[in-house]
Amino acid sequence: MQIKKGVNAYFIMSNKFKDIGISVRFRYSLEQKSAASRTLLALMMMDRCKKYDTKKKMTDAQDNLYGATLGAQTMGFGKSHVLEIRTKIINPTYVSEEHSLFEGIFKFLNEIVFFPLFKQEIFEENKDILLSKIKRMEDDPQQYIVTCGLNEIGKNTSLGISTLGTYDDVKNLTLQDIIDAYQEMIDENIIDIIMCGDFDENEATSYIQQYLPFNDRIQDYPSFYSVKNNESEKMVKLYKNISQSYIMMVWFTNTSIVDQDYYALRLANGILGQFSTSFLFQEVREKRSLCYSIYSNLISYDGALGVTTGVEQKDIEESIQLIKEQFNRVVEGDFDQQLLDTTKRLIISSLKSSRDNMNSLMAFTYQNILLGRNCEIQDIIKCIEGITKENVIDAISKCTYKGTVLLCKEDANEQNI
Repeated sequence: MQIKKGVNAYFIMSNKFKDIGISVRFRYSLEQKSAASRTLLALMMMDRCKKYDTKKKMTDAQDNLYGATLGAQTMGFGKSHVLEIRTKIINPTYVSEEHSLFEGIFKFLNEIVFFPLFKQEIFEENKDILLSKIKRMEDDPQQYIVTCGLNEIGKNTSLGISTLGTYDDVKNLTLQDIIDAYQEMIDENIIDIIMCGDFDENEATSYIQQYLPFNDRIQDYPSFYSVKNNESEKMVKLYKNISQSYIMMVWFTNTSIVDQDYYALRLANGILGQFSTSFLFQEVREKRSLCYSIYSNLISYDGALGVTTGVEQKDIEESIQLIKEQFNRVVEGDFDQQLLDTTKRLIISSLKSSRDNMNSLMAFTYQNILLGRNCEIQDIIKCIEGITKENVIDAISKCTYKGTVLLCKEDANEQNI
């Protein structure tokens, strides 16, 4: 439902849940210079606002709404950067006394969205929180190798941009940067309001129009694409004070998330390394005992596929070779119908279970919005059921190996490894 030009509301009506969830999503282009400011903005908006100008007042306001929750985050969807403000309240029908709870949560959102508190001390406090979060991620080698892998292999593309912002980007921010980012978000970003639960649609529409009175906007920001660059295959070695080494290998899939063979590619990824039945898990972890965990992952909105694992320094070359061999096994069709059927069943089971989770339903609805489609989970299940072995081979055969990033122990640098 269009509320204003560039502002739309989507209602997921369900009586499965005792709560009502509301997600307000602001979509902008993913850019290195703005990612950090938008992430810090999300933290500040969740922290305090003009009416509730202390943490206690914010907590009391939520308590008065029967324990309403509030969260904010930024997410990347290919070429788009999304700032989400999300809240959840208990369905008013479960409140025994007369209480304008439904309207109350919209009044609360109005204060959060339209009257943020931009003070230097709040800025500094949340800036330190974000810097600490990025530092913790950098200190976690499993997260660090993924970030570095995508940054190195996806240089000069959206794939290579951190949706949180880099440490240096955040460190260099000023309060004015946040104020500018907020104004741009309110005035220009595409806005999608998603609600899930058991509520009156007309009442919800009325409250949205009254308490979320955004202006028209005409921009649009593309999300999905199939990543490409002119970089040749590369091997990048990084060094850190860690107990074991980590590997991140990246392929460009040359398949967009809206392409006909995307779900065949998802099955290929499942066979390669998504489940405990997969080649990577069985061959690299179980049979060779080279790692504790290993997995492959589709970065769907960018059209990339990554394989990540942690191994001992001495096992790096063997592990890389073995990973490539498992990938080639899928390309060559070296898997039986039973493994294909098992992988289908696991993916379909995950899709079915998502229908019982509010966050998953809202995520699926947002995917429909970004992809410009109108399909149900059952439509995807039917599509997956019809995929053949040949479809899987064709999809993964389009992939192009782009490179490997190694995170090695610091003493390995001295040994010229």
